[in-house]
Amino acid sequence: MKPRFVPVAWRILADILIAAVSLATAFAVRFTIALFEPDTLSPQRLAGPFISYFVSQGPLLAATLVTCNALFGVYTRTRFYAHRFKAATLFHSVSLAYVLFSFVVYFSGWFGRLVPRREFLLAYALTLAGAMGSLLAKSYFQRRFTVQSTRPTSGRPVHNILVVGGAGYIGSVLVRDLLADGYRVRVLDSLLYGHEPIRDLYGHPEFELVHGDLRNAGPVVKAAKGVDALIHLGAIVGDPACALDEDQTLETNLAATRLLADVCRASGVSRVLFASTCSVYGAADYVVDERSLLNPVSLYAATKIDSERVLLAARDRHFHPAVLRLATAFGWSHRPRFDLVVNLLVAKAVVERKIQIYNGEQWRPFIHVADISRAFRRALTAPIELVSGETYNVGSDSMNFTLRELSEQIARLEPGLAIEYLNNSDVRNYRVSFEKIRGKLGFECRTDLAEGIRGIQDAFVRGLVEDYRDPRYSNVQLLTQRHRQEQGNGHQGNGSIELTALRFAKNSLWCRAIRAGGSGEALFRNGSMGLTGLAKTSSGD
Repeated sequence: MKPRFVPVAWRILADILIAAVSLATAFAVRFTIALFEPDTLSPQRLAGPFISYFVSQGPLLAATLVTCNALFGVYTRTRFYAHRFKAATLFHSVSLAYVLFSFVVYFSGWFGRLVPRREFLLAYALTLAGAMGSLLAKSYFQRRFTVQSTRPTSGRPVHNILVVGGAGYIGSVLVRDLLADGYRVRVLDSLLYGHEPIRDLYGHPEFELVHGDLRNAGPVVKAAKGVDALIHLGAIVGDPACALDEDQTLETNLAATRLLADVCRASGVSRVLFASTCSVYGAADYVVDERSLLNPVSLYAATKIDSERVLLAARDRHFHPAVLRLATAFGWSHRPRFDLVVNLLVAKAVVERKIQIYNGEQWRPFIHVADISRAFRRALTAPIELVSGETYNVGSDSMNFTLRELSEQIARLEPGLAIEYLNNSDVRNYRVSFEKIRGKLGFECRTDLAEGIRGIQDAFVRGLVEDYRDPRYSNVQLLTQRHRQEQGNGHQGNGSIELTALRFAKNSLWCRAIRAGGSGEALFRNGSMGLTGLAKTSSGD
């Protein structure tokens, strides 16, 4: 048996024992009570039916429980979930197992009569308690006896860097800059948006691609081997894209972050830089900074908050995570996007000679994709005490603009442009302070709004964009197209039985809470929050 399957085998064996012991205990309790009842049968005649039930139906119950646990990902993906999500998954799995068990016994007629009601309910309660108890026990012993890496990683120079999501909008720029700086760069990416953003790097001697899904442990472990630092850009990005499939969003944006943290700590990766977003602050009529109250107004922002907490909670003297909350990105990239507000407005201005601005007095902080790359590289080289456990807003105070000011900048570079100002219900408004990153890391943006706009215009002039409305330039449109293709081919999302099982439980209280308010602490704290104000373009990173 391969070593990586040993923990799973032990967990399956434990679940079989839990089911068997629970059923046997339920019968034993009932047998003991019956001995003291008047007109009871002899112990031998009383024990006979109980033994018959256990022998005929015990194996079926154990097999059903293991099958349901497998369907719900108890042995695979959910091993890396936060404990509250594991507990919810176990509750669903055990409950479904007992429902299926009762249906099979009752309707098949192959196993005799169904276990008496009192024994059945007691066995269910004991199985649930056993499953939850094993989860708590494992958590306790992991905290009490965890052996951490003893490698002196905190002072180790950074040479080898893993960029998760390195073929995306930000990653394709950052990877090239890192290679130009002399780093050896490994990219972990599922290539959802294709090979084109990094195809020309395949022959570079210091570049390596690990093609895989960041939600799966195998590719993550392989990619993390031998690296000094990790930059985590991998996510489903943008409010509309995240709303398409909320289960997949939770797995990709939150559960995968926990997996990455665990793998990094076990592999001795000292620095982890996480790409978060300034949209975690939500709507505010004042200038917000890193100490401001977080108020996510979308599933995307909420998963970013909880991922921040997962990483920062794992910090120790060998593991140094840092959070970079990015302003609204814009600019030309090797993986172009026209679902970002600046890029889309410039494209419309160039092609259609007319743009529409909704709620023009709303403030947004902007940052060019090249400056995002500079910020990550600055954090890589900063003294460890300046980044370990720290959160930085990434941008410049001079790059806070209203949407009206943005449109006026575009109009100055596109003479004759028609601008229509409209209003809608999306009144999100936030200005962000970037004093901390300027003061501690000495970072300021170099590419202003006008230069970024000219870069996009130049891409159109050079014929690099055939049709900005093509789905490949939009996260939400491309994901929608992929979902339709998968449904047409009879596939379920990413094809995992775990995701299928999660969808089965969509009407449960737990899943309703996730959909209504988001994920984890940030989502449950804002339980009444709806996915409101989703714009046609993403104002996230």
